[in-house]
Amino acid sequence: MAREEPQTRFTSLMGLLCDPEGLRESFGRQDGRKAPGVDGIRKDDYGQGVEARLTDLSARIRRLGYQPMPVRRTYIPKGDGRQRPLGVPTFLVNCTHP
Repeated sequence: MAREEPQTRFTSLMGLLCDPEGLRESFGRQDGRKAPGVDGIRKDDYGQGVEARLTDLSARIRRLGYQPMPVRRTYIPKGDGRQRPLGVPTFLVNCTHP
């Protein structure tokens, strides 16, 4: 939407976050070949009953009842001896699922 309307100033993203169609599009863009998140869920797993899951997620976001799972932090060693932080989320924007 920001690309289509560059002159528009967005003051609240909540309406965009809880839009079921937007959630559906986001789900469709997810790469199903990625490793499962910290919750062990893959895109195929989440896809079973996805319409009900996205409807529920939208409702939880609207009523401010959405609680994302924490991202697991791990560190990957770099060649120079330092470490690079890496966050491992759950599937689909840290969605907790029923």
